[in-house]
Amino acid sequence: MTTATRLFSTFLGVLPVLGLSLGGCKEDDAALDSGIDGAKQGDELTDAEKDQFCEAADAYGEQVLSDEEFAAAMCTYRAIGEALIADGSVDTCDTLRQNCLANKPETEPEGACDLGIDWANCKATIAELEACYEEFGASFAARMRSFSCAKMAEYAETPPSQDVEVGPDCSIARAECPSIMSGG
Repeated sequence: MTTATRLFSTFLGVLPVLGLSLGGCKEDDAALDSGIDGAKQGDELTDAEKDQFCEAADAYGEQVLSDEEFAAAMCTYRAIGEALIADGSVDTCDTLRQNCLANKPETEPEGACDLGIDWANCKATIAELEACYEEFGASFAARMRSFSCAKMAEYAETPPSQDVEVGPDCSIARAECPSIMSGG
């Protein structure tokens, strides 16, 4: 599964509930630039351009949330959930997280890049699509970085969620490309 597919499929709800706890921030100037004319609509893309867009989204996803960070963050989120079921303690969460980190599953082999976009029914421009992916990617990475075993008392009241609200850029893109970010 490519980085872009992983990031954006999580938003789509295709992947099981995952969680992340990441350390430092990634590049503040990370941007998605597919190299495709920003005025071109999604339904006008050639197959090569669709691949080009997906590869650019994948590279952007890796900039904002590396595979290594994602794997470590999943361990934190899972540990939080399991600790909440057990005793809700920071120590239990930390122990579960460390165990997960020591036994990380093998990385899935990368398959074909697929963002789940129905390109035939996508009238949004490439500029709108890129803005949406940037908006979502930044919000998703920030949400995942916020998870921490140190917040167990907070999570006892409100369990963590990896849901990211649809922002204005994705609302614009979704209006013209209903399948982007699980819009339809």
